[in-house]
Amino acid sequence: MKLAHWVFLLTTLGVGGAGLYLYLSFPFLEVPTPFGPWPLHYLLPGAYALGLVVGGLYALALGWGAFAERRALLKEVRRLQGELEALRRERIEEVPRIPDREEA
Repeated sequence: MKLAHWVFLLTTLGVGGAGLYLYLSFPFLEVPTPFGPWPLHYLLPGAYALGLVVGGLYALALGWGAFAERRALLKEVRRLQGELEALRRERIEEVPRIPDREEA
């Protein structure tokens, strides 16, 4: 997990550095969009942030599905434990072995 955190940190710093480099080196570059021209140095960090948001939503949906699956499995375990207890109550108990008597 530490490796994932370091990769995330380095990637974020790299994207921020690239955006800063584009801002300082080429502040005049613009990309035409339907909303008017946008500076190029906004697009790289913006795309990275959009990817983080989509990835976060995907992780939330995956976690929600995992909790629902866990709840269903626990419900099944409780049902099976109830069946097992019912079978134990129905079972005829064995004759207990008396320790001071010999086996016949």
